[in-house]
Amino acid sequence: MACVPIERHVKVKGRSSPDDPKLSSYWEHRNTQYGKTYWAKGSKHLLVAKNQNWFCPVCGEHLFKVEELHTHHIIQVKDGGTDFFDNLVHLHKACHKHVHTGKRSKLLEAIAG
Repeated sequence: MACVPIERHVKVKGRSSPDDPKLSSYWEHRNTQYGKTYWAKGSKHLLVAKNQNWFCPVCGEHLFKVEELHTHHIIQVKDGGTDFFDNLVHLHKACHKHVHTGKRSKLLEAIAG
């Protein structure tokens, strides 16, 4: 048991609800703080998240709402893309499916150039 790391959790303030539009900035800040601990400090995945301001470019929602994340290559490796952070973008699982079915957002189109 000594080798199991302790995970601290920050309690939600009072009766704060993610559905309350007045508290959206509180939840964005809370989700961003969680995101900063999700990946190792200095990792390319952390740089990708910071580069996109912690928001999914397809749906515009915060990366750490509820859904699983996928990392997507803007230019596929087979087409000459790289694994560097400037060619990667984090997407929600459903948003990633939309990208691969041809339903891309205008923002993601702009990122891809």
